[in-house]
Amino acid sequence: MEDHEQSRNAWITKDDPKLVSGKHKDMFDDILDDRRHSSDFRWFTRSRDVPNFKLNKPRSPDEIKEHVMNSDRVKYAIEQVCKESNLPLSEVTIQAKSILDEMAHNLRLGAVRSFAYFLIKAMKKLFKRIYVNDEGVQKVREIIKDYPVLVMPTHRSYLDFLLVSFIFYNYDLPLPAIAAAMDFMGMKFFGWLLRNCGAFYIRRSFGDDQLYWAVFTEYVQTQIANGDNPVSFYVEGTRSRTQKSYAPRLGMLQASLETYFKSHTPDIMIIPISISYDRVLEESLYAYELLGVPKPKESTSGLLKARSILQEDFGCVHMFFGDPISIRQYSDGKVDRSSHNLAPRYIASLSQEEQELIRSLSHHIILKHQKNMVISPWSLIASILVQCKEGITISQLIKEVEWLKRQASSIGGYIDWPGNETAEAVTRHSIALHSNIVRVSEEDIVELLHIPRVSTNKTDPLFQTAAQHIMLSLYRNQLMHIFARVAIISSILNGCRESTLSIDDLYTSYTFLETLLNRDFIFQPGHSKIDFEQALLTLTHSCGVIVENKQVLVEKSVNKHTTYFSQMFEPFLIGYWILCRYLLSMDPNVHGKPLSKPPKSIIKDAQSLSARLITEGVIRHYEVLSLDMMNNALNSFYFMGAVRKEKRDGITYMYPSMTPLSQITQQLVKCVDVPPLPSVSINVDAKTVTVNAKL
Repeated sequence: MEDHEQSRNAWITKDDPKLVSGKHKDMFDDILDDRRHSSDFRWFTRSRDVPNFKLNKPRSPDEIKEHVMNSDRVKYAIEQVCKESNLPLSEVTIQAKSILDEMAHNLRLGAVRSFAYFLIKAMKKLFKRIYVNDEGVQKVREIIKDYPVLVMPTHRSYLDFLLVSFIFYNYDLPLPAIAAAMDFMGMKFFGWLLRNCGAFYIRRSFGDDQLYWAVFTEYVQTQIANGDNPVSFYVEGTRSRTQKSYAPRLGMLQASLETYFKSHTPDIMIIPISISYDRVLEESLYAYELLGVPKPKESTSGLLKARSILQEDFGCVHMFFGDPISIRQYSDGKVDRSSHNLAPRYIASLSQEEQELIRSLSHHIILKHQKNMVISPWSLIASILVQCKEGITISQLIKEVEWLKRQASSIGGYIDWPGNETAEAVTRHSIALHSNIVRVSEEDIVELLHIPRVSTNKTDPLFQTAAQHIMLSLYRNQLMHIFARVAIISSILNGCRESTLSIDDLYTSYTFLETLLNRDFIFQPGHSKIDFEQALLTLTHSCGVIVENKQVLVEKSVNKHTTYFSQMFEPFLIGYWILCRYLLSMDPNVHGKPLSKPPKSIIKDAQSLSARLITEGVIRHYEVLSLDMMNNALNSFYFMGAVRKEKRDGITYMYPSMTPLSQITQQLVKCVDVPPLPSVSINVDAKTVTVNAKL
């Protein structure tokens, strides 16, 4: 996506023929506009001109399943299971068929047409406009004729896979076969409907179940190799409750690309799709989930109860189809496919080079997602409000939002800002769209509202207030990727107590924070130096940071830019520091080693410590109550050697490694102002835990 400081007509209160129509905006077109002015019945019953892969041999869903059961891969897996379990061949074959029946889609055009009719009705109710870059869609239309296609959207909402299918149907593209979680299969009628619209159900985890792996891998690969349908899945694995990109999960991508590495197909094209929402349907649900309230089980009755949301306004959606990524071109010179020639190709195996390439590619895809995200004015507003917890006048908010818009645009963010409206009109419109989070008082002060408490055992008012702040932070998170690298450098400069800092020392601190935060933010492996140099260049050219003789002049460089950017990241650094302090306080066992605990217990105890620190006014960032943040921090500490694992009776326990953990704590203190903790007591499972001031 090209960089634009402004975009036109993100919303139009009243169409003016003198202005550019709201149907067209920059490279986007609103696909709902035609649906509002023509017959939905004619739209979903029309004949479709669908392009097909040139090497495709048409197969029904049952014929695909028959191929899987007769494949060398599945037959080999069945034989291995028979040998290892001493079960008869017939019984293991029945198990394999049962796995396949549970998994496979049953894509039927009749079901798709029926679902399309109800889906378009819902979309017109929920959204004012659904913007799509037509040029990107036309590229997909052309490459589908020549290559197998993997469709990889971002995953920020339940609506993502419905929107992707809706767009493919609207543009007469072949409906994708969509990898869906087993949670949806249990939904009465709806689970059946999704299966008939192309969803195939896979378990979230299947460990070392070689029979399941074989059936799953063959089912995915045969559809890719034959080009039956584009295969769609989320490289992040699950919905992002935080609205940031999650670290990639590689299982599905590995299974898909093995088809290319073992020369079953000459190339595969990946289509990254960035889906940006003005307002997310699950915003309140996400806030409470991050605090530890269990996610409601997916059910048809729950879906029907949620139909009241059709009366609400969720603004606009932007869907950007990124440039196709050729696996042949991406892997050129990096892997040797001939290495698989001497082994049966149905035995799952990838070389070290191929695994590294997949890891690099997965990060590359997510960074493409981020580059093509559309940032709404509300994300800018939320970013300001998160740092103004006591409220801010609307006039001051407008000034700060315009300033932040310039910063985000200069770094390369695509800001969806109506060019024909005043900044005040844009700001007030955005606040009105999110009137469930904030309001404008009679004194023109923008302040947060209380969120109605959902059904939960967390009756503590602290968690109600926290949910309110976390919900606001979700929208701030939508633009965090733009500032991630400049914010890391800004945090180091703002925390520096010296008058100068060498570029080498700055880079050392940068790599430490990048490594520490790489579960919360996405960085391309092996690109630290490039990212650092580009971020520092941005700060020196646009943000007043001064470098002379390979030294940063710290006192002259600390300004509004560096302060604001570092404050954006402060909640994460404080949250990681709190977990450090909790782990360092863990009581030793009789052998002097810290007691081991299951990861979930550690995270919940750290959350309890955070709650006490907030209640006592020691810290003010409600985001540190997020279990997602604490889980990311714990995993990061593990990979940095500051936490170790052990297993007992198949259950994972973790305990701190004091020396590296103390070093991480000391490094964090250099980057963020932390409160003094002379002695803080909290009650965890009726036991008192004391965190001492000294490490």
